[in-house]
Amino acid sequence: MNYYDQLMYKYYRILNNAWKKEVKDSARQAIQMLSDLPKSEKLKISHIDDIMEIINSNLSEDFSSLVRQDTKAFIQRSLRLGINDVQKQVPHNTSIGLYGIQERKLESLITKQNLFWIGNRYGTDIETGFKETLKEAVSSGYTREMLADKLKEQFQHLGEKSAHYWQGLAEHTALRVREFGRLEGYRKAGAVGYRLVVVLDDRTSEICRALAAQDKVYPLDNAIETMEQLMNIDTQKHSLETVREMTKEIAPWVSDKQVEYDPHGKAIGVSGNHTPFPPFHWKCRTTTEIVY
Repeated sequence: MNYYDQLMYKYYRILNNAWKKEVKDSARQAIQMLSDLPKSEKLKISHIDDIMEIINSNLSEDFSSLVRQDTKAFIQRSLRLGINDVQKQVPHNTSIGLYGIQERKLESLITKQNLFWIGNRYGTDIETGFKETLKEAVSSGYTREMLADKLKEQFQHLGEKSAHYWQGLAEHTALRVREFGRLEGYRKAGAVGYRLVVVLDDRTSEICRALAAQDKVYPLDNAIETMEQLMNIDTQKHSLETVREMTKEIAPWVSDKQVEYDPHGKAIGVSGNHTPFPPFHWKCRTTTEIVY
C-alpha cells in the first residue's frame, strides 16, 4: 500500500469509527430523553421532533469537532502530494516553490467545505430512520430495553450505509484534493494546460476510456477557474441541498450517457459539460500531467 492509499485508508477509518461512536452516543441520548419524559407526555409525537432537533445538533457539532484535526491533516498531506507530483514532472532546475500562502488558503477552504459536508450529511443520513424508530417506540409503549434493541437494529443498517459513504468521501476527497495540489503546481510552473493520465486495464470505466481516446490538452485557466468557483461556494450561507446543486452545476461528473462510440462500439469521446479535471466519476483513478 503506497503513501496515498495509506492516507485514504486512514481517513476512511477515522470517519467510519467516529460515525459509530457518535451513533452509539446518540442512541443512548435518545433512550435517556424518552425515559425522562413524564408518563402523560410520552404519547405526544411532537416531542420526537424536539428530541431529534437536540440530537442532530449535538451529532453534527460533536462529530465535526471529532474529525476536524484529522481532516485538516489529511487535506494538507493530499495537497502536498499533488504539488510533489508536479515537482517530479518539471525539469530538475525548475522549482515551483514551497507550500505557501496560496496553498494554505486552499487547504483552509477545502477543510471548511469538507467539515460542512460531514456535519450536514451526517444528520441527513440518520434522521429519517432514527425518527421513525422513536415514533414507533413512543406509540407502542416500548420499554427502554425494547427501544435500545430497536435502535441497535436500525443502526446496524446505518453502519453499513455509513461505511459505504465514508469510504466514498475519503476516496473522492483524496483524489480531488491531490488534483487541486497539481493544479496549483501547474500554475506555479507556468503550464498552459495538462493531459489526462488514464489507467487502462480491465477496471477502466467507459468514461475514462472515452476521455483517453480524445487525448486532448485541457487549458489550465479553465481548470483553475472551476477550482476557484468550487472553493468560493459559501457553505455558511446555503443549505446542503443548495450546495450540492451548485457543485453539480460547476463541476458535474461525467455520466454514461455522455460517452460517444464509433460504429464498432469503441468509446471515442465524451460530449456535454463536465468537470475539467479528475475525479470524473465514482472510483475514478485518472490523474493529470503537465503540458507547457
